[in-house]
Amino acid sequence: MKKLIGIVLILGVFFVSLHSTPKMALRFQIFFMGYPKEALLTEIRDNKSDNRFYKKELAALNSKTYILTKPPFEKQTASKLDTFSVLKIGFLYFAEYYSLL
Repeated sequence: MKKLIGIVLILGVFFVSLHSTPKMALRFQIFFMGYPKEALLTEIRDNKSDNRFYKKELAALNSKTYILTKPPFEKQTASKLDTFSVLKIGFLYFAEYYSLL
């Protein structure tokens, strides 16, 4: 029973640490999508134009958009995955691909 509690505790700490900041959540999402090299090497910048233009909508969702400087290229859609939205729920952050199309 102690081993099970220890494993659950370690997994919980690991989960919270991966979702504790917007950039860590974004890197984890990119890694989880299957692009480990891009998750480690890309620079993450604040998407000031989307954040300014869609300020009310993003504020209502409690989220912010970010742009990757070296985005992963998805072969199925033949596009770069360069813009991501990071949603804040409580003290945790969750990232997902963001496209206006």
